Amino acid sequence: MSRVAVIMRSKNEMPHLPAAIASLRRQTFKDFELWAVDSGSTDGSVDVLQTSLDAAHLIQISPKEYVPGKVLNEMTARTTQKFVVFQNADAIFQSDDALEKLLQPLFDDEADAVMSAQVTRPDAKFIVTYDYLRAYNPKNIKGENADFFSAVTCAFRRDLWEKINIPDIGYAEDVAWAKLCRADGARIKLVTDSVVEHSHNYTLKGLYRKKFRHGVTFAQTYRRRANLFFQTLELFKEWARDFLYALRKGRLDTIPYNIAYRAVIYTGLYRGLKEGSRG
Repeated sequence: MSRVAVIMRSKNEMPHLPAAIASLRRQTFKDFELWAVDSGSTDGSVDVLQTSLDAAHLIQISPKEYVPGKVLNEMTARTTQKFVVFQNADAIFQSDDALEKLLQPLFDDEADAVMSAQVTRPDAKFIVTYDYLRAYNPKNIKGENADFFSAVTCAFRRDLWEKINIPDIGYAEDVAWAKLCRADGARIKLVTDSVVEHSHNYTLKGLYRKKFRHGVTFAQTYRRRANLFFQTLELFKEWARDFLYALRKGRLDTIPYNIAYRAVIYTGLYRGLKEGSRG
């Protein structure tokens, strides 16, 4: 039996899905079993998955059944391997040894859970790329950001998951899980030389919806509360930081969108925190 299970989750991942699977198949580490769960794709993603893995390893659910933590727990429970990898179906490994490098800290017992660094796609908006550069800088994963964790491409020991299941309500389930694991003493590591390409240019409406959901989860999981003064202050700090970065990079043309982008994030988060606090 293979040592590692790789679980992909997908919904309308074209045109990136074939490249993601191809990048996985090229990996120097090949001792894995591939599983996938699709939640109602209509763009041909299911056809690609059906030709890429055993029929028994492709699980199809309806869109209304998709709750991130619940689905990831159910898929992990279907596997038996000692180590489990989550790879989003649109996350493309950037080197042929990226999976091996991601797993090595687990094999060497230097970590209990690990995540790959991410770079944005060539068409990513300027502000999105800036956020990724900040998020995956190890210097920034500390203090209030210490619980940052992304399940886009990550791996963990089965015994950690058996001890602490992924929260199965709401969104931002990966960050909530990391917080629980760290509180229990788990060692979580960003593997900077394991890199995947992954990003989204959300519409402002889609970005608001995402951050609203995150706010609800943060309120329910972290007991965070909406604070208009504090969050407005943080928003102005972010606007200033964004402006200076755009100025340094000679991209003043991006400033109007950057302002709207950041305002939507903080508005969605604030309203999500308020909603989640009512529960």
